[in-house]
Amino acid sequence: MTLRFYSPFNQPITTLSFDLDDTLYQNEEVIKLAEQAQFDAVCERVERAKEIGIEFWLQLKWQVLKSNPELCHDVTEWRKKVINDGLQQLNVESKLLNTFTQEIYDIFYAERSNFTVPENTFSVLKQLKQKFTLIAVTNGNADIHRIGLAPYFDAYYRAGENSTRMKPYPDTLKLACNELNLEPQNIVHIGDNVSTDVKAGHNASAASLWFNPDNKNYPAGFALPTGEYSHLDDLLQLL
Repeated sequence: MTLRFYSPFNQPITTLSFDLDDTLYQNEEVIKLAEQAQFDAVCERVERAKEIGIEFWLQLKWQVLKSNPELCHDVTEWRKKVINDGLQQLNVESKLLNTFTQEIYDIFYAERSNFTVPENTFSVLKQLKQKFTLIAVTNGNADIHRIGLAPYFDAYYRAGENSTRMKPYPDTLKLACNELNLEPQNIVHIGDNVSTDVKAGHNASAASLWFNPDNKNYPAGFALPTGEYSHLDDLLQLL
């Protein structure tokens, strides 16, 4: 598949807004390794944690969200709440809770950003940057400085910062428009997730491109994106 359009851009595009996880690099295995690093860090501090196993933490993550649904908008605070609640259930002394929570989170976060972005991603972004303003708009929290993407983006927006809600809410894209003096009609948001990325584009009155590397059928019940592509190189057709 090359870059395939379902509708034309309504206005000239000046800005490309990129989702990060699973759009510019594969993220699933990274998170698994980070979850394991988090579990190992807990076990180093609380011996009893080994008996419970890692599944306890994976289940607790969704239990915490069910009780605190607003945390879905900030994955950093969600993660810290899970760690803190889990440590409490393991009867960690209250005087150690905050220290252990931060230490364990820091270990998770270091591993969460401990991966290599494909060289082709850098190459494509470098070429696109010659014509477009590039911004990152993500629901995740990868450290774009550590993974080497920061120099390619003119701005970075993460759900949870500045009281923004996660995509598909348009908050992060609207904040970008306000801060960078952009019109949403001049933006195309690019990402792998129909229910968050494509829908966020629609909700912000911006264009959208769906990254579809496996050539899946478009899911029923969702408004079409402006277009779709299966390889990052396909975006060079925008030049």
